[in-house]
Amino acid sequence: MKIYARGLAVWDDNANEFKHIADIDMKAPAFPAGHSFVHEGHVYFAHPFPVTRVKAEAKAYLDINQYETFTCLKAAGEVERDEQDKLRYAWRKAAPMLGPQEENKRVKAGKIKDDEKRWQLRERSTGKHVVPHAGSVYWNEYRKRWIMIVTQTFGTSFLGEVWYAEAESQVGPWCDAVKIVTHDKYSFYNPKQHPMFDKGRFIYFEGTYTHTFSGNPHATPRYDYNQIMYRLDLSDPRLMGDDKRQ
Repeated sequence: MKIYARGLAVWDDNANEFKHIADIDMKAPAFPAGHSFVHEGHVYFAHPFPVTRVKAEAKAYLDINQYETFTCLKAAGEVERDEQDKLRYAWRKAAPMLGPQEENKRVKAGKIKDDEKRWQLRERSTGKHVVPHAGSVYWNEYRKRWIMIVTQTFGTSFLGEVWYAEAESQVGPWCDAVKIVTHDKYSFYNPKQHPMFDKGRFIYFEGTYTHTFSGNPHATPRYDYNQIMYRLDLSDPRLMGDDKRQ
């Protein structure tokens, strides 16, 4: 499927529907996409990495030129480094987004070293690369970390593998991941945490459960293309080794 347009809409209480209020230039380097969260006066958009943000103000939200990306790329796309030759990451306006695919392209081009990659998830036990699709990121008080729940593309199933990762900052580095849910020949995509349900060591997340995209012709009666919610125990040592919060 090809995206041919982007825009913004606002809910009209009187009409009980969304009203289109702005178009977004398809060439804009930053735009709202993915599940959002508010942190220190900004709205962050995780798709799945929260590398796009805008001030948590209605006026700024509607002005695409106010959006920023967390990147080491300048507006023209060149990699920026500091005096110690380390990548200089910063929140920048009008700068290209640097996600896993863009990062790999610059590694192949010799612009970024392989050990400098910031947006590459890998399985903690094997080091195998995990290609993220979509997910959500939220702060978790129990772990004292930012937690990402994300679906994998081209895993054991096409779009049914769900992974857990955590980082000390919302912008990572995000590295180690652990598989927490698998769906054999079934899809479970766009998982979203629900922080309002968090209780101690337990978190809750839901996703769209469907045989679409899976190649499985047999749909689960009464459940197909519906939302399924899971509960995850963050004290389980299989998540992140022995580093657990009591």
